[in-house]
Amino acid sequence: MSRSIKLLLLLLVLQAGLVAWVNLPGDDPGAFEADRKLLSLDAGSVDTVTIEQMGEARLHLARKDAGWVLPEKGDFPVSSAKFEEFTEKLLGARRSWPVGKTAVAARQFKVTPDRFERRVRLLRGTDVLGDVFLGSSPGFRKVHARLDGDEHTYAIDFNAFDAPVDAGRWYDTEVLKTAVEDIARIDLGVYALKAGDGGFQVEGLRENEETDAEPVRQLVERVAETGFKDVLSRDGKALFNAGKPVLEYTIETKEGSTVEHTVVSPEDGDHYILKSSAQPHYFEVDRDRFDKLRDTSRVQLVKGAGSG
Repeated sequence: MSRSIKLLLLLLVLQAGLVAWVNLPGDDPGAFEADRKLLSLDAGSVDTVTIEQMGEARLHLARKDAGWVLPEKGDFPVSSAKFEEFTEKLLGARRSWPVGKTAVAARQFKVTPDRFERRVRLLRGTDVLGDVFLGSSPGFRKVHARLDGDEHTYAIDFNAFDAPVDAGRWYDTEVLKTAVEDIARIDLGVYALKAGDGGFQVEGLRENEETDAEPVRQLVERVAETGFKDVLSRDGKALFNAGKPVLEYTIETKEGSTVEHTVVSPEDGDHYILKSSAQPHYFEVDRDRFDKLRDTSRVQLVKGAGSG
């Protein structure tokens, strides 16, 4: 028998032994029951979630009356769609047959207290309902997982990136936006736009003037789709008060509410800070969007002899 054939036979024996070892029944046969949920708990029973990544600050999510929020960001709201996706994936994940049964294997798969990709704790008050270590990936959209207190490591349908520690990945990015169809009027100080049957019109048109529909549409969309780069929590107010005024404008809705937006340029940085009367928070926003809004003059929005 050639050396290569002996080597292949040896590998085959080792593989068979590994399969047999993984499938050996333990003291608790239920622990080896495949296709069970990794976590047997109801999302409604959880009021706090913490997510850790090695070398990064721990992220906290807390449930308040109005929904889930980020306490370290002044209780800024969490995206409900993002949170539902996260809980559905994690709480719906089903365990495989164990891929490891020992502490050595757990360390190899990066699911130990001193070696992990993510550690997710789900709590009710101070009671820990679930404590999961997420480690290396055995394949596409799969991750090795181990419950604290369980020596077995499983492969589940999840991804460590589905549990980000960056607060920005959890933001409700819709809080500053207003649907175009809900806007009745936009007042930019030197001129105003008012919604009508044929779209938005520049108020106070002079003789022989008419609204230029395309630039007006672009401006309205720029106002409606107001977004932000980050939420400034602790020092936002101080930075805002120390900034130089850039722009002020008001949005009036068809329901009768009025929202004032004030934008300033901080002493340092390549961004602006926005304060909305509808929100208690201060927002880091993109300069370019608001420079374009500030620099759009009335003459650019009308056509006719009197536009100048």
